[in-house]
Amino acid sequence: MEHNTMIDTFVVVAAAAIVLQTGILIALYVALRRSSARIEGIAGRLEQQASPVLATANIILADAQPKLAEITTNLVESTATMREHVAQVGEATTEIVERVRLQAVRLDEFVTSAANKLESTSEMLQTSVLSPMRRVRAIVQALSAGLNFLRAHRAQKKAMSTTEVEDEEMFI
Repeated sequence: MEHNTMIDTFVVVAAAAIVLQTGILIALYVALRRSSARIEGIAGRLEQQASPVLATANIILADAQPKLAEITTNLVESTATMREHVAQVGEATTEIVERVRLQAVRLDEFVTSAANKLESTSEMLQTSVLSPMRRVRAIVQALSAGLNFLRAHRAQKKAMSTTEVEDEEMFI
């Protein structure tokens, strides 16, 4: 009997465990059902509230799509135009720099030419005008010295002749 009691006890405990598990499963089912009903209610309200928002967003997106396409097209065209203008400005800048460089070369050549002409003119004046002027000056100085010598010599003669006349007068 003891063996039977143990089996009976085991069967009773197993039955109680099965009944307890069934109770827990029923409680979980009921809780899940209530949660499901609440979630369905929330989902329904969310759908009701989100529907107009989604519809409005759809309308906005449908309306914005051609505008976005136009904006994108305009951006592409503007970028191409800007690249073209930048290229033109680059070409113009290169041309201006080249012209400035050429003008600088011309100005350098002009200044060098003017300096060379000034130097050759100075040399020509030196040889054509100043050398003859020096010669003329030397001749004038020589004549002046000769005239001074003659004057001094005449003055000496005169002084001598007046001294002789005085001496003669004194003598007489």
